[in-house]
Amino acid sequence: EKMSLKTKSIKLPKIVGKGYKSYWNFRGRYAACKGSRASKKSKTTALRIIYNMMKYDKSNTLVVRKTYRTLKDSCFTDLKWATRRLEVEHLWEFKYSPLEATYLPTGQKILFRGLDDPLKVTSITVEYGYLCWAWLEEAYEITSEKDFDTLDESIRGELPPHLWKQWMITFNPWNEHHWIKKRFFD
Repeated sequence: EKMSLKTKSIKLPKIVGKGYKSYWNFRGRYAACKGSRASKKSKTTALRIIYNMMKYDKSNTLVVRKTYRTLKDSCFTDLKWATRRLEVEHLWEFKYSPLEATYLPTGQKILFRGLDDPLKVTSITVEYGYLCWAWLEEAYEITSEKDFDTLDESIRGELPPHLWKQWMITFNPWNEHHWIKKRFFD
């Protein structure tokens, strides 16, 4: 049975707040977003993922942290919160084992992996559409740039014109010697 999708009007600047417009609209390969604790970078990223997945058919998202068990109380919770904030929670299903979120009208997925996850991060496939976006939360925990390069390989392949490939990389300020600083900010 097909779900009825009623159109609802929301004002994004009101929901997302100020200061994230360029991050929200950015279509480049790497959107690196540095902010202090409570700077709303994770909440904004969660809102952006939910909004974009509903807007762009066939898009799927991978969410990664260094350790799998830390995802439930961070990104997973933020994404669930985002569906409530956007008043679309009835269109999403969140499962705990394994962590997964599904956009019910289409079957688009948000998949969750830890770098410690035996389910290999590099060989992820989706049933409907394309794996286009990935969110690396607390990126400074990834101490090896080589580990990131391996992860980066998981977002590959051709996409239809309405989609784009992107890593949303969120983290708190780093020390001067972290590879993220050299790679994305210097």
